[in-house]
Amino acid sequence: MPRYIKKTWAGDVYEAKEYFSPRQRGKTYKRGMKENLSPEEMQEYNLMETRKRCARMINANFREGDLFLTLTHRERVGMEEALRKLRNFIERLKRRRRREGLEALKYIYVTETGKKGREHHHMVINAMDISIKELSEIWGHGRVMVSRLEPGGDYTGLAFYITKENYKEYGRRWNGSRNLEKPKEKIIEVTKSRKLRVPKGYRVLEEIQYYSEITGFTRYMKALRIGGTDYGEGHKEGREPHLQHTGGEG
Repeated sequence: MPRYIKKTWAGDVYEAKEYFSPRQRGKTYKRGMKENLSPEEMQEYNLMETRKRCARMINANFREGDLFLTLTHRERVGMEEALRKLRNFIERLKRRRRREGLEALKYIYVTETGKKGREHHHMVINAMDISIKELSEIWGHGRVMVSRLEPGGDYTGLAFYITKENYKEYGRRWNGSRNLEKPKEKIIEVTKSRKLRVPKGYRVLEEIQYYSEITGFTRYMKALRIGGTDYGEGHKEGREPHLQHTGGEG
């Protein structure tokens, strides 16, 4: 089977993954490793890939000072109604930004049901000067909690937090605005295993090796651009980037 290195740039974060693939570019695909996986294993693999894609989209589009919102409902309303109320909230935010002459709203959101079955929404949006009181009035259906993203550049921990619940029957695990910038990707075929190189100006955050039923023996590296647009003082090795909590209002 051919061997590849996939390189991904998402904001200040660079990832490289060396892996086998049952598909060879330009060749007919007959049978691959995925067919040997159980439905549960395939679901777990797809779930992890979805969460990683969400992390890359957040890293590519959001930075220090942007807002992380949690919007709750006072009572259970059902997923369809909860999503309708969220779409209305998004439209009101868009109008608010236009009145203020701000750039277009960017957002990524996830809707969960929680332990008590009551719907709530996690949402990341680009920065705006707005109080918790005004956000609560614009939302109007329950409590609003707000945090600001701190410097660091890698918000994978945040992405994994908001995608922790699977509501497959309602569609995608996360959704985003159409104006989000996509991470840049490049895949190269290699004839033999080679060391994953750190780009100049980056420092390694994570470097692991593992075996996967889908990609075979796999090597993975994640690095952060030093002095990037969202670097600030960065964060200590092994520590998830955190949030500045600004309170909440019911």
